[in-house]
Amino acid sequence: MNKKLLAALLAAAMLAGCGGSKPASGTDSGNTSTGTEATAAAESAKTADSTPTGGSVEGTPATEQMEKVVVAINSASTDASPYAMNTPSRANTKEPLYATLFYIAPGHFIEDIQPFIGKTVTQVDDYTWDIEIFDNVTDSKGNKITANDVLWSYDYSFRNQEFLVYGTDVEYFKVIDDTHLQLKTTKTIPGVIEKLLCNAACTIVNQEWYENAPDEEKQNDPATTGRYMVEKNVSGSEIVLVANDDYWQKDETMLPDVAKANVKRIYLKVITEDSMRAIALENKEVDVARITATNLHRFYENGAAKEGYNVFMGITSPTLHSAWLNMDPNGPSKFAKDVNLRKAALYALNSEDFMLASGNTFDTAILSKASTSPKSEGYNPAWDDPSYDYFNYDPEKAKEYLHEAGYKDGECEIKVLMSISLYSDSQQAVVIAGLEEAGFKVNLLAVDQALFLNYRFENDQWDMIFDVKLAGDSAVTGWDNLYNPVGYSNGSVCFTHDDKLVELLNNAVKDASQENVEAFNTYLTENAIQKGLYTMMTMCVAQDGILEMNISNATFNPQGSTYAADFVSAPGAH
Repeated sequence: MNKKLLAALLAAAMLAGCGGSKPASGTDSGNTSTGTEATAAAESAKTADSTPTGGSVEGTPATEQMEKVVVAINSASTDASPYAMNTPSRANTKEPLYATLFYIAPGHFIEDIQPFIGKTVTQVDDYTWDIEIFDNVTDSKGNKITANDVLWSYDYSFRNQEFLVYGTDVEYFKVIDDTHLQLKTTKTIPGVIEKLLCNAACTIVNQEWYENAPDEEKQNDPATTGRYMVEKNVSGSEIVLVANDDYWQKDETMLPDVAKANVKRIYLKVITEDSMRAIALENKEVDVARITATNLHRFYENGAAKEGYNVFMGITSPTLHSAWLNMDPNGPSKFAKDVNLRKAALYALNSEDFMLASGNTFDTAILSKASTSPKSEGYNPAWDDPSYDYFNYDPEKAKEYLHEAGYKDGECEIKVLMSISLYSDSQQAVVIAGLEEAGFKVNLLAVDQALFLNYRFENDQWDMIFDVKLAGDSAVTGWDNLYNPVGYSNGSVCFTHDDKLVELLNNAVKDASQENVEAFNTYLTENAIQKGLYTMMTMCVAQDGILEMNISNATFNPQGSTYAADFVSAPGAH
C-alpha cells in the first residue's frame, strides 16, 4: 500500500478517536504483573519483547477487602449468562462468575495445578486421568454441583461451539459417582490436559437450574459457581458484580487467584472506544482499562509508567491475527477450488500496514511469517529472513495470480468478513485498498462481535475472514484447535475438507518435531489457506493504588489483584 495513504488513514483514525485492534477474549492464559517498560519503536526493530517486565508499584498492600473497583470494558455486551457469546467483554464476567475444574498459572503445567471445583487429579496412564471434585460445591442459589453437572457442562460448552478442544482432544469423559469422573484424552502433546481441565471456554453450572431458568434470570441473576454474583445489569452500559459472602469454599488457601474476593464490588463500565477509555483513566472515571498502542503514550514517559499509573504490557499467551480463505468445496466461495485466486488475495494483504493501522508499533506487536505466532514453540526464526516469501506483500504478483485464475480486474467480487470490535476503520481500509489494487472487487461485511461470532460458522457469509485465535504455546496445539475436523461441524475454522491436511496435522500431533511442524505450515502456505499477520501484546493501565495486576485471558482480574491499603476507587463510580 502507498505509505501516504497509510499515513492519512492513521491520522484520520487518531482524529476520530478510533480504537485499534483488540484481541478476542477468552483465549489467553493468565499472568500477574506490577508494571512494564515501554519504549518508542525503533525503525529497525521488527519484534516486540513479549515478556512482561518492570518493577513493583511501591505501597503497603491492603489486608482487608476493598469496597469497589471500576473497570472499563470494551464491548457493549453485558450478557452475564453462563453460555453468553464470546464478546470482548466476556472474560471480564466469566472469570469472577463461573468456575472451572482447576486453575493453572501461565507457564505452568499439570504438576502445578490448583484446585477450584476439582479437588484432585490423578494420572492413570499416558492418556487417562481420574478427577475428584469437592463434595460440598454449591452455586450462588444453593444448588449442589455434582460430577453429573460437570459432565453436562462440558458437553454443553462444546455444543455451544466455544469449548472446541473437548471435541478434538477427548476420547471419553464419564461419571464414576457424585464426586469422581474419569477423562481419557486422544493425545499427549504438551498443554492438552491443562486446557481440558482449566479452559475458560468451559462453564460449569447446575444442569437443572440452567434448563429451567428463564432467559432474564440467566442474564441478570444467574446461579454462579465462581466467587461473584450479578448485582445489577444495565444492558449496554454497566454490569455490577458483588462478592458471594457465603461461597461454598471456606478455605482461602484452596482458591486460585481468579477465585479470590479482594474487592467487594466490581463495576464493569462499557466504554467501547479506545481513546475514550484512555480519557476515562486520565479523568479518574475508571480505575482500570485495556488500551491499545495508539494511546500508550498517555501513560508512559521516557520508557516508564507516568506518575499515578501502573501498566501491564506483555504476551500472556500467544495469539495470532490471521486472514483465512473459505475452503468449503460445497459452498459458494470462489476461493475453495482455485489456489491461484487464493494466492492473489494473500499477496494483496500488507501485514505491516495492517498491523500499524491498528495503532501498534514494532514494540507492541510482532509480525508473523507463518501460520503460527512467532512466540509459539515450533516457529522457525529462519522464516523471518526477508528473503523468505510468505505471501510478502506484492500487488503486481497478486494481480498476476488473479489473471491466472481467469479474472480480469474488477471481475472477481469477494465478501470480506471483519469484526468492528476487533479491527478499526483504518485496518478495514488497508484490506480494501490492497485487494482492490490487486484487481478484486470487495464487498466488506463489517459487523459487531456478536453477529461476527454467528457468521464465522456460515459458509455463505464470507470468502475471506479476519480474526484473532489462540496460537498456543506450541504451534501444533494451535493448529489442532483450528484444523482438526473433529471439533467442527464443517471441517475446520475455514471449512477445509482435506485428507492430506489432516494427515500432516496428525503427524505433528503425534510427534511435534520441527520437520513435522514445518511440513504442516508448508502445506498451509502452498495451498494458500491462511495468512498469519501479527501477534500483539496485552496492554492494561491501572491507577497506582492497584499494586499488582492479575491478568487472565488477557483481561484484568480485580478479584485477584493486590490493592494498596490507602486505595481509593474512581470518584465517578456509583
